Amino acid sequence: MTRRLVAGLVVLGLAIGVWALWPRGEPDPSPTTTVNAVANTSPTVAARTTSSASIEAHVVTTIEEAEEILRQLWFGWFEGIYNQDAKRIKDVVGTQTALENAVAQFGVMEFSAVPKAENIEYSNTELLHQTEECLVVWTTTHLSGFITAETADVHVLRWSEGGWLFASLWVHRNDLWETDCESQLEPLV
Repeated sequence: MTRRLVAGLVVLGLAIGVWALWPRGEPDPSPTTTVNAVANTSPTVAARTTSSASIEAHVVTTIEEAEEILRQLWFGWFEGIYNQDAKRIKDVVGTQTALENAVAQFGVMEFSAVPKAENIEYSNTELLHQTEECLVVWTTTHLSGFITAETADVHVLRWSEGGWLFASLWVHRNDLWETDCESQLEPLV
């Protein structure tokens, strides 16, 4: 029991460390070229795309769709760290800082099992801003099965090359995330 508690606290500490290092304020303007997007036909089906479909088709209008986008992005983040796969991390992040923070967790972050998308749940979700280029979501994220953690944050996502990418993460819903929607994204190194 004590061993599980210590392991849980270590994982929670690492999650908080990643959160603390996530870029805030002035965003690092760097995207990736491959992304995850949610299929327009169902909020529960994620599809990988590189199409040049009409950008207007990607305005997120429902909480369910926003949560599925977040689920797929966070799954890619944790899967990339678990497999120590920088390419997988590049699939979901839009800043060089976020990529570097994830790579720094390779071999450090402890998992109790293989990450699975279904072990990422959300509650109290609100869409704070949604356009064809920027999606801002306030939600409480619940992780279980591979890591146990819970955190409430503002997730700023940017549209790039046919899908959504993490741009920044803010602790408070009234933080200055608006500038993150206006920044230019550049290719990751």
